[in-house]
Amino acid sequence: MAIESYLDQEPSCLIVGSGIAGLMAAREMKRQGIQVLVLDKARGVGGRMATRRFDGAVFDHGTQYFAPSSAWFQSRIAEWIDESVAREWFRVQAYEMDTRFLSSARYCGCPAMTSIPKVIAAGMPVYTGEKVTQLEIQGECWHAFTEQGSHFSARSCILTPPVPQTLELLDASRIALEPAMEEALSDLVYEPCITLMVVCDGPPSAPENGVLEFERGNLRRIMDNQRKGISPDVPALTIHATGAFSASHFGDSDEIVANLLLDEALPMMRCGAESWQVHRWRYSQVLAPHPAPYLQVHQHPPLAVAGDAFGVNGVEGAARSGMEAANMILRLLH
Repeated sequence: MAIESYLDQEPSCLIVGSGIAGLMAAREMKRQGIQVLVLDKARGVGGRMATRRFDGAVFDHGTQYFAPSSAWFQSRIAEWIDESVAREWFRVQAYEMDTRFLSSARYCGCPAMTSIPKVIAAGMPVYTGEKVTQLEIQGECWHAFTEQGSHFSARSCILTPPVPQTLELLDASRIALEPAMEEALSDLVYEPCITLMVVCDGPPSAPENGVLEFERGNLRRIMDNQRKGISPDVPALTIHATGAFSASHFGDSDEIVANLLLDEALPMMRCGAESWQVHRWRYSQVLAPHPAPYLQVHQHPPLAVAGDAFGVNGVEGAARSGMEAANMILRLLH
């Protein structure tokens, strides 16, 4: 069913993507009195801050944890903790400390990772299941048309999908980029990640904090969701493959991928698999993010590209990118 044009007489912003970047941008704009609308092609919000349930088990199967590298993000984490949607999960040892981060603490969503985007999105107009296929400028506004036949419009726009998807949308919309900007965006390389979720036949042999990370082999990390506290009733593992393995086997069948990863993981976990599911993250993370927090593609009407491909890696980079892009749009609208 087509949705009527979103435009009214007030300044407004259309945000494509309901990952942490898009949601943080939307919340900042709403906080400053700007009308926003968020569109996402997925069934739910959160992007890679994702949680799945099957056979009685619960899995964080995308982003596993985050840590602050700035006082700004430390404050955001404190807000999420106050809202009871985040908590400290574990602390790394001194010899494992990454100098980018402010402390050894690692945080996760509470009760699961998807809780954070859900609480940010609460009370905001978010349309899921709406894939934007074309953007047009009409008058002083951006108009978005979706694969589902809907039409939305607003006085500004922020695009937060993975950069290759954003470039496809801009190309389909015949929105030309300056050569230097197009080159910079095209040079952003994403690493894929194949994730295997396993319902175990008994408690796996995992460290107390439930995290195993690897420097060799086909496995990047294994997380025990029961020890993490999100699957209290059923033992469940989330297994992330390396980027190299994921790229080599991305097109293989679920059965081939699962057997390869299970053969490597289960002997060390000392358990069996009762059931499993595979998820493929085509755009798991950018190997070298763009140094700027966002890029302004168009000035009148404003259009910005933001997301976790900008600034620093991970949840912090995506959140900061969304906020910075929102502030830029706010300055132009005002």
